[in-house]
Amino acid sequence: MMLLLILACNAFPPWGGVRDPGADTQDTALAPSLTLGLDSEARWESQESGVATGLAWADLDRDGDADLVVSYGNDITRGPIAVYTNEEGVLEENASFTTTLLHFYGHLEVADLNGDGWLDVVASRLLGDQGFEEPGGVEVYISQEGTLPGLPTWQFEGLVYSFSPALGDWDLDGDLDLALATGEPYYNDPQPNLVFDNDGTGDFGEAPVWTSPADHSLDAAWVDVDDNGYLDLVFARIGEPHCAYLNGPDGLEALPGWHAEGDATRHEGNTIDFGDVNQDGAVDLVISDNLQLGGAGTVSLYCGPTLERCWESEDAPQYQSAVAIEDVDGDGHLDLVAGSWGPEGGLGAQVRIYPGQGEGLWSATPQWLSKGSSVIESLAFEDTDNSDSTEIIVEGEGLVLVPRGRIVEVAGGTAHRGYLSGPGPLRARVLLPTDRDLAVSNWDKDIGNQLYGRTAP
Repeated sequence: MMLLLILACNAFPPWGGVRDPGADTQDTALAPSLTLGLDSEARWESQESGVATGLAWADLDRDGDADLVVSYGNDITRGPIAVYTNEEGVLEENASFTTTLLHFYGHLEVADLNGDGWLDVVASRLLGDQGFEEPGGVEVYISQEGTLPGLPTWQFEGLVYSFSPALGDWDLDGDLDLALATGEPYYNDPQPNLVFDNDGTGDFGEAPVWTSPADHSLDAAWVDVDDNGYLDLVFARIGEPHCAYLNGPDGLEALPGWHAEGDATRHEGNTIDFGDVNQDGAVDLVISDNLQLGGAGTVSLYCGPTLERCWESEDAPQYQSAVAIEDVDGDGHLDLVAGSWGPEGGLGAQVRIYPGQGEGLWSATPQWLSKGSSVIESLAFEDTDNSDSTEIIVEGEGLVLVPRGRIVEVAGGTAHRGYLSGPGPLRARVLLPTDRDLAVSNWDKDIGNQLYGRTAP
């Protein structure tokens, strides 16, 4: 989602146009001296013009190198889902694959949806092709042994505005089901969030199997917040407190079992991530709140198991967007990586890192800044050249936490975004890197998607 004041005055070129380097808005800013092992200057940048939004790493061709998948469009100009192939640690600057149709895509997820060992793509469509007057939906692209089809293999369109999908095995049957964060807050009424059940082949049926009360949600995440062995469903909402629907043997509850504290108007959620930040054994939630529609313009951490707000950013409020939890410097403490569209009333912001401090959580203000500025939509970490990865084996039954890394092989169930799940004995082979590079998707048409690499020793 983007600033309304810009919609009428920016005419963006169609997908595939050449960017104008002279129009770049990357203003150099002095970064703090703390490097955290990550270069402050991007080492790679894609070349197409377009409004990049969703972002994920995925070894689509199973050659051992993670490729970069990007969805374009947002609410500005239609674009495709594009793949930037990685060859031995070098990303191509122009996408070698794009989907056939151009849409207003939001965020995306990549995972094995049919259990064949190849990674598939799910992408939300915020708007229909007529713009704000028409709902978008969601699309699924099932890989054919490493090759994505040009057209979706399953879709649900024309009924909901959706900015983000979330994949998780909510019924522990060994395949990934699909949740949609729905609602378009600028011009349209709230809508129910949805869950679709996977039949095991990557087909999600004709209708959702669960719906929430109507709201405006921009992101969703499957997280076991109450530690009962079932994935609960968390939503980042606008104009209402963020919430979680608890899950159990009887399925998702009809009403939220948790609401974020604070006045409803301060909540303008954009992105969710999770991890055990304070190392007490309970999962914690981080949610960014924008300020365009009256939100706080800060990033908040909600510490489990009670999920009370235990930390909030203290630097100047911004149009907060992407957040990611990552142990950037390898010191054993999870750090907060955050991006925004820019300061209040402006466009362009630096990537910010708030280092972890153990029980002190994160620093109050960022201690690392990228040198370049852009309109940041998504963040994703990966060891792009496989320079520092260690293989581990994770085993268990039911729902098992998996360290964030690259899932190489799964037996007995499925694995995605921090969890291994299934009906019986489970086993996963995971590449667990200690040093990962950072990819950033950029809404600004004159700045490509970027990659920040590891600082040379």
